[in-house]
Amino acid sequence: MASDRRPMTARVVSLRSREAGEPPCPPTPVERIAAVTQLSVEMWALTGRPLPAYSRATMPVVVTTLGAHDD
Repeated sequence: MASDRRPMTARVVSLRSREAGEPPCPPTPVERIAAVTQLSVEMWALTGRPLPAYSRATMPVVVTTLGAHDD
């Protein structure tokens, strides 16, 4: 799938600059969890689908061993 990358921007900063020394994500676990929560909600909104209503315990997954795979 091709995407239009024209609106994407980037900055080049010196490794000695203040910006290069700042962490790329929030420094505390609480802030990182908040960021992941916000990004997840935004991702679901972009899909146009409602947030899943199932709990972690009832998530629709299948657990298998590596030996059960054909590849």
